Amino acid sequence: MARLREVLSAVLLAILVAGSAAAQSQTPLQAPNGQNGPTGPTSSAPMTALVDQLMDLFPKVEGEVLEVRDTSLTLGAGAKEGARPGLEVELYRQGREIRHPKTGEVLGRAEDSLGVTRMVQAGDSFSTAAVPSGSTVKAGDRFRVSSAKVTIVLVPLLGSVKDTLVETATQELVERLGATGRFKITMGDSINVFLAQQRLTAPDFLAGKGVPEAAERFKADNILAVYFTRMQGRPFMDVRFFSAPRADAAVTTSFFVPPSTLRAAQPAPRFSQGGPANPPQAKPRSLLSRLLGGDLEAGSYSTGDNSLPLREVAKFKFAVLAMDIAVAPKDKIPRMVVSDGDQIYMYRIVNQKVEPEWSKSVRSLGRVFSLQLADLNGDGNLEVIGNRYVPRLGLNSFILGAHDGKPEMIVEYVSDFLFAVDLKGEGVKQTLWTQRYNQESFFTPGQADQVTLKDGKLTTEKSVRVASSFRPMGAAFSNVMGKDTRALAIIDEFNRLQIANEGEELWRSSTSVGGGYLTVELIGATQSSKNDRSKFFKIEPTPLAVDLDGDGVDELIVPQNQIREGLLAVVFKGPAGFRLQTINSGFEGGITCLGAYKTEDAVQPTLIASVVRYSNHLLKAGGETQIIMTVPQD
Repeated sequence: MARLREVLSAVLLAILVAGSAAAQSQTPLQAPNGQNGPTGPTSSAPMTALVDQLMDLFPKVEGEVLEVRDTSLTLGAGAKEGARPGLEVELYRQGREIRHPKTGEVLGRAEDSLGVTRMVQAGDSFSTAAVPSGSTVKAGDRFRVSSAKVTIVLVPLLGSVKDTLVETATQELVERLGATGRFKITMGDSINVFLAQQRLTAPDFLAGKGVPEAAERFKADNILAVYFTRMQGRPFMDVRFFSAPRADAAVTTSFFVPPSTLRAAQPAPRFSQGGPANPPQAKPRSLLSRLLGGDLEAGSYSTGDNSLPLREVAKFKFAVLAMDIAVAPKDKIPRMVVSDGDQIYMYRIVNQKVEPEWSKSVRSLGRVFSLQLADLNGDGNLEVIGNRYVPRLGLNSFILGAHDGKPEMIVEYVSDFLFAVDLKGEGVKQTLWTQRYNQESFFTPGQADQVTLKDGKLTTEKSVRVASSFRPMGAAFSNVMGKDTRALAIIDEFNRLQIANEGEELWRSSTSVGGGYLTVELIGATQSSKNDRSKFFKIEPTPLAVDLDGDGVDELIVPQNQIREGLLAVVFKGPAGFRLQTINSGFEGGITCLGAYKTEDAVQPTLIASVVRYSNHLLKAGGETQIIMTVPQD
């Protein structure tokens, strides 16, 4: 570790210069409107995504104190401005103007400090905080997040990884943090000694044990713990960011050490040709490994050996609000269904091209906010399960089929939420659940029934045991727990991803996920009253459950628009439990929907994302959508 400290001392004086050349782009396929898509920004490695998350924790927020009530403050900045629970702010009162003695120019204003507090809650446009003890703060005073550099204590926790690789990876992380200009990095060697004295292991510390004590003892307000270990035979970084006084992590992520870091840590070759004459052939990398390795080349649409090439397969002049993809059991052809809320469009996917199959308007009784593809009657053809809503009239769900290439309604005017699941693990949803619509809370959390479709009617079979946080929108059912167990992945009301089985919560992310753009307005039960107050509920994107590494167990992919557009969270199960890694897709826009399919002759699945760029970003209205697909690397 002595060499590590020497390296890091030098690193703190260096600036990271990284560059990547954009490879030749894939030729875009003809979109439904005949337009080709642009080339986006360059991709980012997992470390860059980590730095982005840390930057988001310390936004430069300022504003006015709107209200003081008892022990609570209302502050004039909300989530849209970067406010979040736990964010520390300075309170101050502006005093007299300070003028230049000769010119009379106003140079600024005097300030009286009123103390420091932390935000407790953050709405869209305002936040709340506690009144500091002894403070005289009042409405009209000001608050701000300090623009001074944030000190982070970096604690490398050593596992079964070579010291040279730890040095190189730590060096890169320090450089990336320092290059932002927002952070001051110090090394936490004393915390490592403290952990040894307390007989606390690295996994203990990552779980929060000893974090408050270490933070208090060493005056470390912010601790970045990085556990270097191995997973699947590869160097792995398990990362937690703690912000005092909380013992739970504000950021949780993990990722394989990026290939660029591995190359930098390798000793120089002994031979001029770069190595042995007959080096062993590398095994094909799985889609999971490529994603976690930071090889997603979203912007350059690269075809390089170390990239995951992408292709635009469609472009719509509207925002895609709902989408699903499935392979029809009868003809084995993948299909994609999308909706702008008023119209439903069905496409076949043939040779990485989308071919229109049919469309149908469903706008008469509400706006569509979710779609699923399922084979409910076992005939091998796919039905479309849709949920739509209109204020004051309520929920109106439906099931849509097709006969001789023409769409037709099978069931309509359903007043419950419809949710299709793959109970048997056959690769296509074949079972239908419902959840009661609630006029006060929209969803009825913790409630679900299994129903059957027969002769155009839905009949309840039995109740389904689900977690109290279960809501059909923002949920997926898969074997993420293991081959023989099927569990629900749910984005809860706090934008955390939960994994639950038979109603019991098994895991919950500490990092925010989701961030839906579609909001429904719920008007109270007293609809005749002029004083009705509307409630608003966001429709969360559906987590994508897909086997990325071919081991028969699903991984989860979910957008992180809540943090920043273009981010994706990949959740996978390792030897020590579930891990969440954030990757930066580089997409220019919000990721509204994800889908995947795998044909019988394919080695790896194909991923598809709908990326929306709103013309009115504030109101999330208007805009266009790119449908982007991974290019198979079989």
